[in-house]
Amino acid sequence: MSTTCLNQANTSSEQVIRRLYQVTNAHNEGFEAQILALLQMGLERFNLDIAILSKIQGNDYVVQYCVTPEAVELKAGDRFTLDTTYCGITCEAQAPVALEYIGEHDMYARHPAYKAFGLESYIGMPIRLNGELYGTLNFSSPAPYPRHFQEIDIDAVQLMASWIEVELIRRQQEEQLNKLNQKLKRLANYDSLTEIPNRRGMYKKLKKSMNLLSRTGGEGTLAIVDIDHFKKLNDTYGHQLGDKALVETAKQISNSLRDYDFVARLGGEEFLIWLPNSNLNGCAKVFSRVMKAIGSIELTEDPITVSIGAYYLGFNESSLPSDFEMLADKMIAIADKALYEAKETGRNKVVTRSGSIEDFSL
Repeated sequence: MSTTCLNQANTSSEQVIRRLYQVTNAHNEGFEAQILALLQMGLERFNLDIAILSKIQGNDYVVQYCVTPEAVELKAGDRFTLDTTYCGITCEAQAPVALEYIGEHDMYARHPAYKAFGLESYIGMPIRLNGELYGTLNFSSPAPYPRHFQEIDIDAVQLMASWIEVELIRRQQEEQLNKLNQKLKRLANYDSLTEIPNRRGMYKKLKKSMNLLSRTGGEGTLAIVDIDHFKKLNDTYGHQLGDKALVETAKQISNSLRDYDFVARLGGEEFLIWLPNSNLNGCAKVFSRVMKAIGSIELTEDPITVSIGAYYLGFNESSLPSDFEMLADKMIAIADKALYEAKETGRNKVVTRSGSIEDFSL
């Protein structure tokens, strides 16, 4: 290569690298904008008309992003049979493919892609994700390329493809990390056995609901549900069936509640029910449904029964608590005493106590 050609090649490489740096650092514009800018950059670099980032799905070639002249009817989502595209050649070669004048090529002039689309020039590169074929980055034109594609052209398309591969991996890892964070967040707030809120998730829901009731002067009932003779059930039938009983109990309670109520697992065989905007009569109907639903569980010879201790509280807008978690703890303690009374006086019953926010100094 002459000194002049070498200097032009070096200048071209520097321009590609500089432009690629600008495009790939525009994170705030989003992945789609970056890809479209990269495709536009490639068109300008190669002086071609059509730029595509594709995804290969089986034997389908799917356009993910494209930049084309207005006269070319091509858009994201368009799907073709891979064998009828030049990218089929690229994928089969597993390497860059550069064709300047396909109509005069001994083999490719008879290719289905040439017959279907009539594109004369093409340069493409496979895109891999974690070692597996993902798709292709390619640039093409209906007109023959005015010169031979050179090594510097291959280097340019490889640079662009490399960034896409790295960005796809980064986005995949980011998506996996987000899913893991969501899973960890759920594990932190939900009971893994029954899939209802645990104590931590319970406090979050209670705090939000109590805050609203305090500001609107509403009312609410907190109840603790305890499975009767649960130790005997475990000892008789085994812990595996005991776990099934907990799961079924949680399910039956959930199905018996209204949309704005919720149930949480306090621990062991105890569950907490929160009934906002409910008077004593309404709560009694809910508890009746809950007990009937749990009694329908068919896991043991004898029906499963529960005891319920409940505490009804009228909130007052003029007495906003400063600590809703402490208020919840005090309500739980009162409901727990009512539960103890229910169990001491025969089980399979509901004991309810009532009060108002003025009874608490928080």
